[in-house]
Amino acid sequence: MRIRALDSIRGLLLLIMTLDHFGKPISHYLYQCFGFFSAAEGFFFLSGFVGMLAATSKGIKDPKQTWMRSRAFKTWRYHMATLVVLCIAAWCFMPRVTHFFDSLYAHPVVGGVYSLVLVNTPEWLDVLPLYVIFLLAGSFVFPLFVKAARKRTVLLLWLPSFCVWVAAQFGLRDACNSIFPSWIYHGFFDPFGWQFVYFSGAATASWWRIAKPGRAGEVVRSLTPALVVVAVFCFLWSHQFIPLGLPSEFFVSKDHVGPLRFANFFTFMLVICWIVRRFPDLLDFRMTNTMGRHSLDVYTAQIVLVYIWMALPGSIRYHGPWNVLVPLVSCVLLWALARFREPRRPLK
Repeated sequence: MRIRALDSIRGLLLLIMTLDHFGKPISHYLYQCFGFFSAAEGFFFLSGFVGMLAATSKGIKDPKQTWMRSRAFKTWRYHMATLVVLCIAAWCFMPRVTHFFDSLYAHPVVGGVYSLVLVNTPEWLDVLPLYVIFLLAGSFVFPLFVKAARKRTVLLLWLPSFCVWVAAQFGLRDACNSIFPSWIYHGFFDPFGWQFVYFSGAATASWWRIAKPGRAGEVVRSLTPALVVVAVFCFLWSHQFIPLGLPSEFFVSKDHVGPLRFANFFTFMLVICWIVRRFPDLLDFRMTNTMGRHSLDVYTAQIVLVYIWMALPGSIRYHGPWNVLVPLVSCVLLWALARFREPRRPLK
């Protein structure tokens, strides 16, 4: 059974990411508007959290979580179809975005092979490959979380993800990427850093399942005042409303998920958790709920729309009213796509 509030939040995060990707002026107000983190962290975390809930409910009928491998293959197909269509479209009639596919144009065979195995991921096309990797890894890890009967076991299962994240802060990705040709673009997001967000979401869902419902709620409730203070402080700090120097890139890195970035996000997430438990209908919006249920279709279409937007002349992209109107219309189109993907109710 789906949780409406979680679907609504996922849809809301999709909207924010879409508007961010279209750039200024809207992104000036939306990007990292709550602190040292963006909507992407919330989307990855919720994907792990919701995935763990699904794994728990399907654990009896599908103990090996083969549905996750099926979902990974479906996501891979969406990614490859989008990559091929955009690569051909850029070559034929979108010259302003051809530079994103230079590696494929210059090395069509080798670049194509590396793209098939998700090593070469052009800009804006680097998120779905992460989901493929995380889903495949999760299909082996999630069954262990489902079987966990103690919170200590959940912690032990989460620790390898934590250790990999720590290594990511000190160049693990660069060391791995050095074995590939220099012309390959591996994407912006560090998979060794972002897997921590995804599997932390899964671990949180698993811990919540094991903890006594009343006890878990009491823990979050008792921490809420302190969490709100920390979240507000980080918000004021990130927007320079207090006279304190901004932290170094190491602590707030987006590509590696820096320590302060994750701590700020996790604090904010716990506040949202309290809001959802206390006021379950407060963040339940019909429009975003529909989009959240069809996140793969919506996100894939969003990539295409962003590429079309970047292919337009600067006289449109950097001037009003187009740089406000087009992003808003795109969000409506994405919602319409989600509505179209809704299962049809049988006629009586």
